[in-house]
Amino acid sequence: MTQAHTINPSRRTTAVPETRKPVPNWHLLVRPAMSNANPRKSNLEKAMEEDLAELRIALDHFLNNRMNEAEEMLRCRHKPESMYYQFGKALCDALKAILTFHPDDIEKAMRSFDLTLKVTNKQRKTSSVAGLGTVKAFGSWVVGSIGAGAFKDMTRIEKHAELVYAEATVLRAGFSVLYHQDFWSLLEETVSLRSAFAIFNGLKSHFDNVEQELKAGGDISHHHLDEHMVTGLIFAASLFNIVISFLPEVIIKLLQFVGFPSDRDWGLALLNTAGQWDPRAGPDSPLEFQERLASHTNEGMRRQLCDMAPIAIHLIAASFLPFRHVDYSFAEQINNYNLHKYPYSMFFNFLRARHAQVNTRLDESIAIHESIQVQPEWRNLTHACTFEQLMCAMMESDHDLACTKSRVLLRESNWTKTIFRYLAAITTLRRGLPKEAKRVDELMKKVEPGMQTFCGVQVFPETFCARKANRYLNEGGRLLLPDYDFLVLWNGFDMMPLKSLRVAMANIMVEVERLEALLPASMVAIADKPLPKHGYTVEATKGMFGLFLSGVHSLTRADKIEGYDHFYDDYCIAHYLLGLVTKHIAFFPDEVHDSDMCAIAIRSFNVVFRYAPYIKDDTYAYYFSHYNLGLIMMHQGYLDQAEEKFKYLLSTINPTLMGLPALVAGKGRNSLEVLVLAKAHAGLFLLLEDRQNAASQAEGRTTHSSFGSASVSRSSSSSNGRQENIPRPLPHHLPARKQVTQETLSSDFASLMSTSSTTKFNHDFKAFPVVVAHDR
Repeated sequence: MTQAHTINPSRRTTAVPETRKPVPNWHLLVRPAMSNANPRKSNLEKAMEEDLAELRIALDHFLNNRMNEAEEMLRCRHKPESMYYQFGKALCDALKAILTFHPDDIEKAMRSFDLTLKVTNKQRKTSSVAGLGTVKAFGSWVVGSIGAGAFKDMTRIEKHAELVYAEATVLRAGFSVLYHQDFWSLLEETVSLRSAFAIFNGLKSHFDNVEQELKAGGDISHHHLDEHMVTGLIFAASLFNIVISFLPEVIIKLLQFVGFPSDRDWGLALLNTAGQWDPRAGPDSPLEFQERLASHTNEGMRRQLCDMAPIAIHLIAASFLPFRHVDYSFAEQINNYNLHKYPYSMFFNFLRARHAQVNTRLDESIAIHESIQVQPEWRNLTHACTFEQLMCAMMESDHDLACTKSRVLLRESNWTKTIFRYLAAITTLRRGLPKEAKRVDELMKKVEPGMQTFCGVQVFPETFCARKANRYLNEGGRLLLPDYDFLVLWNGFDMMPLKSLRVAMANIMVEVERLEALLPASMVAIADKPLPKHGYTVEATKGMFGLFLSGVHSLTRADKIEGYDHFYDDYCIAHYLLGLVTKHIAFFPDEVHDSDMCAIAIRSFNVVFRYAPYIKDDTYAYYFSHYNLGLIMMHQGYLDQAEEKFKYLLSTINPTLMGLPALVAGKGRNSLEVLVLAKAHAGLFLLLEDRQNAASQAEGRTTHSSFGSASVSRSSSSSNGRQENIPRPLPHHLPARKQVTQETLSSDFASLMSTSSTTKFNHDFKAFPVVVAHDR
């Protein structure tokens, strides 16, 4: 279907989305605080302004890598009645707890938040009218808000107290779940989150009412709104909308029923207002940039958090899930502004390195991470940089660097010993030094004993690593392409440059050919048999007579490989990885579309479908193959077929949602079911948006297309970025909203979808040039 010499669309920038509801500019509501000479100004308010000025300096120190100076400012001042000082100390303890991940440090952070809540609670307004004046009202759980009226008569101190109380409640709830790590604590803290949301929602309603009052020409100075409150509410309201939007549809509907919002585009647009950023306006001119740096407005205490959030969403979240409206250049613009203010910042330099990474400039990303320095007491902060360097090294097949960085993490970090031991083992294994073979065995034996649980559920990346380690131990030191296999979790193939993708393809093909040579003749013979409908070979074999009725070959002793119990697991993983790599080569941004690579990808996924019923453990290869084939269908404009794929993947999840149980098949051995669920949900979200755009075009309405050069709102000569493969608009020669069936598919695509012949596969592949695999 893809025409010759078609250029793949760029994913540097996409059109800015049109929000379904207006985005407020709450900065217009800010009015100067009362003068200290004003007799109506309370001593508490004067003290709070003094605290905020001092804490702004401490925050600037912290963001510019002077963490010790910032902490000293918090610790040396004895202000037990200051809610902001107590909150600052709690945040400092919380960050240290995250860095060490030690139960004692987590408990200390919880106590700090408890003290913050106690101090803050004394400064909140109380009322005897449930649901109106008191933010602790039980009725807020039912109606979803304490109401704007509760804030109308509050003083400035009381409004700040409500905001800090809600923020501390959310953070305290998170650390409580982290500390207790059981399902019941999660349920208990959900009530706390709902109460905190009621405060944020009531404050938002109050801001909306003040905005209407301003539009009507009224005087709003008596509401005492300031930049600190504005940035705090922007951060909270936007994140609630954005985070919930990533959840499965059934959970979103449940949360919306109890009052939680879910509007990703509105949340992102609201975050941009914190710094008065406009993604449609293009980069600042040099003069505009200097004026922005010199401006003292829009500098609330949470301003930098509001800037970090959209950068992280564009550069990090969009790397893991199909995500619309991503703009790497816009994220870079926000980050550059903050780097001018905080040139030594570990956080903004980390995001600068991430920008290079998602733009496939891996060497540059590694160098930036290496240059980041922090004070010795905060060295654990750099473990995030070390991990990113490790991922970049694995993408480039630099086994020496990968081995070095994995050992640093294993030696110094307590975040997850299971994953770090596994990474140290596989990077050592891939380096291939004979003298280190014993070390690999020792590390693999320690992987499973270090597993953790979260709310009573094992963390899926740890489950993945533990099963792979056991495979290695049980099969005499055999493990198929463990570095590329792990990169599936980190979506590393999306960040590989074209050269690295071709190297990976060559490395994977070596294993494919080895496994093809081992495939029994009886199993080669079934390669040309028709697949069950849509390639659902696993589902076709379910039930008492499923295998017999499906026509799927029943495995006999002659079909097995002696001493290779997981042969078909490895066989399917190898073909899945080959399909994944060739798909990325075929649709590499700004390059000529490679239809040959696309053909190999489709055939590879069909091979996985063919042999999936014989997988013992690694069923994720089967489900991810369906997911990636769905993405290809979206690229090719077959929205109906892609929708069917995504809905199928979502239907394989147990509807109870208790503990996010495994997908069907493989005896519940799919260790990546959560990742499959998240990706399928995100893919379906984009598909439905494509369908709406196609319908609008068919009806003659002008809509913002998410793809193609005509819809790009910004550009950057330094950006050559990528995000997870997501589709082009419906091709012009395919009518919008047409019910496309298998019979109407173009002959080349239909033939690829119906065959998985391994003989034909190998013959076709060898006709294409392959880069020789080598270390970096």
